[in-house]
Amino acid sequence: MSPPTVAARSDGAQARERLLYAALRLFAASGFERTSVRDIARAAGANVSAVGYYFGDKAGLYRAAFFEPLGEQCQGAMPEPGTVPLPELMHGFFRELLTPLKQGEATQQVIRLHFREIVEPTGLWAEMIDNELRPQHEGVLRVLCAEFGLHEPDLELQRLVFAIIGMGIHFFVAQDIVQAIAPEVMDGPDAIDALADRLAEGALAMIEAERRRRAAKPRPARRRGAR
Repeated sequence: MSPPTVAARSDGAQARERLLYAALRLFAASGFERTSVRDIARAAGANVSAVGYYFGDKAGLYRAAFFEPLGEQCQGAMPEPGTVPLPELMHGFFRELLTPLKQGEATQQVIRLHFREIVEPTGLWAEMIDNELRPQHEGVLRVLCAEFGLHEPDLELQRLVFAIIGMGIHFFVAQDIVQAIAPEVMDGPDAIDALADRLAEGALAMIEAERRRRAAKPRPARRRGAR
């Protein structure tokens, strides 16, 4: 059998992509249970059997729609502590975190699907927490533990990490709000890169504020007679 031509590979990739994004729109609008494979195939202009060919079954297609459009950026892998200066690290972190926002409508559909998954769980949200969001959080936590000379994180450091990452997550969750109030904030790749840089600067300011707070915190008084 002769190898497939470039055109055939291209056509196959396009057919798969049409199914993926048709499924994303329909799953985001109606959920897993109320969306049929036939509905998806019709919306994509494809044969029902194509779903099985490219994704195995409806669950496989749902999984692909849930994870693939955002790519791997949300994993947010962090360099090992001490290998990159903190300002450079934070700028890189936010630029990577916000990269999916450059996909526009697809990102909005993914966020809607993620919200629906929280309300109507199939198990993928828990998987995303364990495999993507938790490693992202722990990566930032590991860097800041080293920055503050801690062997393990305390409650204040956990709060700080949630606040830092939360600044970026807000722009995924609140896309419709930003669009309604100040669309220029996310108007194109350059605006999103500028936003990432402002968030990095804000995160660095929060880290410095925490450093000052810790330095000013009074030490416990030594008991009389203690050496």
